[in-house]
Amino acid sequence: MLNSNVKSFFLYLLFLVGSFFSPVFSFILFSCVVPFFLNKNNYTFIVFLFSLFFIFYGMAMDPVSYIGDYSRYYLSFYKPDIHILATGKLYRYSVFNLLQSLGMGPQFYTGLSLFLNYFIVLTVSLKFAVLFSFNRNKKLLFFFLIALISMPSTAIGNFESMLSFSLSYIALYLICTQRKKAALAFVIIAPLIHPAAILYSVMYIPVFIFKNSFHKYKTIFSLLLVLGITGFLFTPLASVLPFLDHIQRKLMTFLTGPWSEYIERRDFEFILIALIKLIVFAFSIYRIRQVYIKKFKFMYGTAQLNDKKEYAIKMLYSVSLYMFPIIFLAIFSRTLAERYIYFGMFFFFPVVILAAENLKIFMNRFFVYSMIFIIFLLPQNIIVFGVLALKSTTQESLSNNMHELLYKEYDKAPEPGGRL
Repeated sequence: MLNSNVKSFFLYLLFLVGSFFSPVFSFILFSCVVPFFLNKNNYTFIVFLFSLFFIFYGMAMDPVSYIGDYSRYYLSFYKPDIHILATGKLYRYSVFNLLQSLGMGPQFYTGLSLFLNYFIVLTVSLKFAVLFSFNRNKKLLFFFLIALISMPSTAIGNFESMLSFSLSYIALYLICTQRKKAALAFVIIAPLIHPAAILYSVMYIPVFIFKNSFHKYKTIFSLLLVLGITGFLFTPLASVLPFLDHIQRKLMTFLTGPWSEYIERRDFEFILIALIKLIVFAFSIYRIRQVYIKKFKFMYGTAQLNDKKEYAIKMLYSVSLYMFPIIFLAIFSRTLAERYIYFGMFFFFPVVILAAENLKIFMNRFFVYSMIFIIFLLPQNIIVFGVLALKSTTQESLSNNMHELLYKEYDKAPEPGGRL
């Protein structure tokens, strides 16, 4: 009989061989198993292993499939660099230059971005769970699954904006754990991935400047931000700052053009998704106020909180409540609702789990978590997952080995057009 060490060696060897000759299938099987080993000591490593699948899946995606904006990202690889820099996307510019210097195609950019998205969102979500002392193995696995199904299905094809929001999510966690210098770095970097994160980077400014008084004046800051955005929309910028003019024109298109309209069935599902998330968030933030914030005010008054968990809860509550009115306004535009409520409402997860785990009645907890499952099971998501499964890859791309995934040059399709 072979001892356990020999068996482990042969299994490891078999996985390595399978990973080279069929990386997509090998890693999807691996990703289905590895989450069951989650615990509070290894969750970062386990999420890293789980997320590796998305590197190979991303490299196998067919650019002719027009899955979201992915085809546009792919085609921009073959255009002059100035086209990318003109849109302020320094992350794409940097990775593309590195890939070109290595003689590789743009498909690794897709894989890397998907990997970073899932790794960051899942890791930060579990870090919040551990910070709130929800660290039993079964509970962590449950939160892992909740965070996973909360990831927007359409973010696989529109991964740049999602990645910029992921960095904003890291910044939120660092702020809640009193590491504001590190948080500031991520706030600065996030818009360099996608300009959509500029809104969050601007919203973070009062959090950094008014350190101790931010909690007290968060409502005023929200109102000032609304006025600031309104002023930005109507201030001529074309002759002063061309990049900001580009952002301004794009925002006006999202607010008044065809991209703002709710027309198709899936568009109205975005309204439903937005309403569910906004209602669940409002219920959750109210519960946090009742359980924690009132207690903190009674016990400590306006004094600074020293306990790490208590400080994190108060900061999460204040920052989320401050951002909420701005995000709520996004519901009046189809594209902005998708981007900032469906994709970018990164503070939703920690607020919901903190509130739900403090609901004493089981049916109340069941209601909160069932709303997340309802979003996941809406036709919009089921259809997108079906499209991803059937059209995002080809039989040839799935059968490519590791070397072929890295260096194969796919067909270049014409520019996609129209409203996505």
